[in-house]
Amino acid sequence: MLAVDRLKKIEELLIENGSVIISNLSELLNVSEETIRRDLEKLGKKNKLKRVRGGAYLSETSDNEVPIRIREKIFLEEKQLIGEKCIELIDEGDCVMLDSSTTALYIAKNLNTSKKKCTVITNSLKIASEFENSKNVKVICLGGTLRKSTSSFVGYITTDSLQRLSADKSFISCSSISADFGVTDNHELEATVRKCMLTNSMKKCLVVDYTKFDSPSVNQICKLNDLDMIITDRKIPKKYKDILMKNEIEIVIVG
Repeated sequence: MLAVDRLKKIEELLIENGSVIISNLSELLNVSEETIRRDLEKLGKKNKLKRVRGGAYLSETSDNEVPIRIREKIFLEEKQLIGEKCIELIDEGDCVMLDSSTTALYIAKNLNTSKKKCTVITNSLKIASEFENSKNVKVICLGGTLRKSTSSFVGYITTDSLQRLSADKSFISCSSISADFGVTDNHELEATVRKCMLTNSMKKCLVVDYTKFDSPSVNQICKLNDLDMIITDRKIPKKYKDILMKNEIEIVIVG
């Protein structure tokens, strides 16, 4: 297939699906992943798509979130390590809140295999499905408006439900972290759900990979000093470490 035909095909798939994954394109178009990366770079320069590690997606003006089907394919080892560590922090009989992040999905996967008995409150369709056949985990799935790009429920129905619930621990992620603005998110409604989860939990845990530091998004979830713990996969930049230690926020590094 000629390069021009390949680019046209990638554009068609983007329009059809909203996002593409490099490994899938490589197999479909019978070229190397490096060739696909160069193709996506060309389309990116023409503002045809947004590039991320592992793939690309069409960005809607109202929603800059990377689609979940791409996020599920990146930083897998880091998410697995964070997920394993979080299970150590969950006690038998706990009630925990998990947001719609793919990091929280890995917590759910590890919790499912751990056989611990607990209750999970979540706005994630994928996390709820993870426990479909579990005999040990009771699931409370928050209703609301289904946000298809993240397979999550958001909106006033979701937050109204959260107002009537409480948990021992919450594990949430975010789009980015800023020393000045705190924990932030690309999506207003998702940020509101995460804020409610933290507010209604006794212990508030942020689970993030190292790429989230120093790139503030628009919608604030909370200030850094609202947290009890940050669990991440790499050494935290010094300015964040100083702020966290000053506010007695526990830092857990995995891997």
